[in-house]
Formats: sequence, structure tokens, C-alpha cells
Amino acid sequence: MGIHISKEARTSFRREGFVQLGEVLSKEEVEACRSRMDRLFAGDFDTGIYPDEWHWRKGISLPGAVREICNGWKSDKTIASIVLGERFGRAACELMGWPSARIAQDSIIWKPAGAGSVSWHQDSPYISKQFIPEENNSITFWCALDDADEETGVIEYASGSHEWEADRELAPEFHAARDYQQGLRRAAASAGKEMSQVNIARLLVPAGSAVAHHQNTWHGSGENKSKMRDRRALAVHVLRGDVKFVEKPGYIYGRYKLGEDDSLHDSFFPYLYRSQGKDGQV
Repeated sequence: MGIHISKEARTSFRREGFVQLGEVLSKEEVEACRSRMDRLFAGDFDTGIYPDEWHWRKGISLPGAVREICNGWKSDKTIASIVLGERFGRAACELMGWPSARIAQDSIIWKPAGAGSVSWHQDSPYISKQFIPEENNSITFWCALDDADEETGVIEYASGSHEWEADRELAPEFHAARDYQQGLRRAAASAGKEMSQVNIARLLVPAGSAVAHHQNTWHGSGENKSKMRDRRALAVHVLRGDVKFVEKPGYIYGRYKLGEDDSLHDSFFPYLYRSQGKDGQV
């Protein structure tokens, strides 16, 4: 299943820092992802490989806490079959103007009924700063596995915030933050803006559809106020294909830097798409 990127979508992405896409996952793929989530968070990894991050343990963590697994594609063949397909790489190249694209990581996010918020943040401090060149080197496709709406904690974006001259830092609290908009207020102030000047888009994202956002776009989501409905999502973070490691990347990405070699190895960061020509030669 492909992702159609229209001229209007590219224009909107450049202007707003995000763009809402149509259906990117089939009903069968959505159901396949959902069917794997209980097993993944129970530690049943069909490849035998642990994910890079695993937040929430059955029988240990609070039942209503937000759950997240990063790089589930390494642990689960079903997730890998979706994440590593060409569709996200090709769409990333079309939106960002790249010749090639690799997987940076996936994020499997499960916000159960009654779960807390996800703090406003940028993806760049977590992903983009690990590589050079840093600017415009990553994009995220946030794919809904359940209908995401006002009740379940819809994803929120600050329009145009990818162009703010603001501090880029890690969120002090990521999941279930006491004040999930704290990071946004600090960024707006750093950029010389009043909150009244910030246009916050709260998008309704049906299951199977997605939103693409730039690495520097500020985004977050409120608590799941539903008593019955979960809000699950699959985020696919895509890198420009020709980036190199910075000298000292963080511990998550740094474990894949082999000695003094600053190259990204295909086993850890597989190509999703390469166009013909320079830097995209197949």
C-alpha cells in the first residue's frame, strides 16, 4: 500500500510543519499491529531480540500507564513487515526532498483508557541530533491504530513551530506529565511568542491514517479521557539516507556506532527507499 503525496500536501507540510495524510495502513495491517501489542508488551518477541526501549512491564507497571516500545521491528516480524516497507521511505523523500531514506526507529505507543498525557516535545533532540548533517534529517509518520480524537487524547501540533528559533531540549517529563504543555510554553517564550499567538491544531486521525511531521515541529497529546477506548499508534521515524553519526551519539543510537566508523550500518538502519542517482544509487 503506497502513500500519495500531492503538491498541496508538500506545500502544507513546508508551511505548517505537519500534514495529515489519508489511509496509509490497510485494515488488515492495522489489525495485525493490534494483535501483536499484547505479546510485545508481555515480552514475547518472535525474533528473540529485545527492542531498544521497552516502557511498561506486565505485572510490574501500573495498568493504566502509557506504554511504549521503540524499535519493535527488531523484535517482531509483523511490525517489521510494515515499518520496513518502501511506502514510508518514498513518502519521506517526497516531503523532505531527499535522495534516499533509512529507518531511524519505530515507536509503538499504547495509551489505555484513562492513561495520562504525552508531553509536548520535538523529535529532533532525540533523533536528529545524533546525526550529521542535523538540519532536515528526519521526519515522523504517526499512524493511528485506533481512532484518535478529543476523548482519547488526539495528537496536537503547533502550526509553523518547525521554523521557530527556539531552544531544542529533551522533555523534562515525557509520559503522564503533570503539565504536558510546559515544553510548548517554554519553546514559545524562547521564540519570542505569546501563547495567544500559537495556533494549536488538534487533529482527528482515524485508524489506518497518519500525520507526517518535521523533526522540529512541536507536538504532544493530552490524557485519554475515555473509560472504554484505548488509543494505540505506530510512529515511524525516518532518516535521510546519507547521514553520519555525530562523534558521541546518545546511548540508544550510540550502541550502533562501531568504533571510530561514523557510517550507519544497514543491519541496524536499513534503507527504506533509494532513488536513482547520486546518494540514492541502488
